Order: sequence, then C-alpha cells, then structure tokens
Amino acid sequence: MDTITKQDRITLKNLKVADFASEETLCFTATVVFDGAPIAEARNDGHGGSTFLRALNGKTTLLAEAEAFAKSLPPAPLDLSQEGEDPHYIDMTLDFLVDELADAMHAERKVRTAFNRDIGSKVLFVKDGKLLFIKGIKLKAIADRAAYFAKLRSRQAQPIVILAELPPEQAFNLWKQHVLGDKPD
Repeated sequence: MDTITKQDRITLKNLKVADFASEETLCFTATVVFDGAPIAEARNDGHGGSTFLRALNGKTTLLAEAEAFAKSLPPAPLDLSQEGEDPHYIDMTLDFLVDELADAMHAERKVRTAFNRDIGSKVLFVKDGKLLFIKGIKLKAIADRAAYFAKLRSRQAQPIVILAELPPEQAFNLWKQHVLGDKPD
C-alpha cells in the first residue's frame, strides 16, 4: 500500500508480526486504540483473509464508534489498476484501516532496523547531495569522535553533514531521504 489514510484517532500498539507466516497478507496481532483508549484486539492469520477485531471487555460501544468513524473516512485507492485505467477504490472499514496501519508500522520498523544497523556501524555523511560512508571504519571504534569528525571535515572541499552529529530523528529522516528517496514530511 503506497498511501495510508490520513487520520489520527485510530492507532495500533503492541504490534507483533510473524513474517514467516505472512503469505497473502501480513500475519499480525495488535491492540486497536481509539482516541487514546485501547478498545479491541486485532488479528490476521496472514492467508489473505480479513482482519478480525474483538472488543476488549466493556469496549463494545467504543468499537462500534471506531467502526463508524472509519466508515466516514474517504475511500482508499487500490493498487490494482492497469496502466491508463482509472484507479479503483475501496470503501474504508475499520478492519481495512487496521491492515493499513499494521503494514505501515511494520514497514517503518524494517526501515528503522536498517537505519540502526547503518548508523551504528558506519561513519555516514552527506556530501554533494549523496549519502556516503568511509569503508573499513566502524563508528563504534572511534574513541574521539569530535576530533575524527573535525579531521574528516577538514579533508573535504565542500561542507558535509555527518549523521552521527545530528539528533537521532533528524539523522533518520536524512538517511531515509537518501536511501528510500523519501521527501521530508
């Protein structure tokens, strides 16, 4: 799914994914949260079927409210279209929205894992609009990073941005922009 439905009332927490069991769809369990309150358990067996939602004790009314809210959202575009054909849309439902959220969270986790592996093991920097790293140098092995980074900077003809010097979220966004071609939000 390329586009995730824009809304902030329904979220997931405690997402657990079984990649090995994900065939047609993502195999997962999660807690559905509506306006900050946990309301249901979600489960998909990964074989292409629907996501099942089970209200938590005493949350049946809130689950019905969340279902009504999801149905009020605009239809979601489906990636089934052939080239030159009008896009296909599916009416939004709570289970479909939960699937979208689980897919997005899982994809984000995979990207974060790749970033953490890169940032922890390489001296990453952006030079001339390209993300580069120094072969054979492990970031963890540098005792005096400030001195090392100053020396690295002094050897460059133009300014560079060293990811390890940035706040973690900023470093992640810059890395993602270069690796995935993401544009900043």
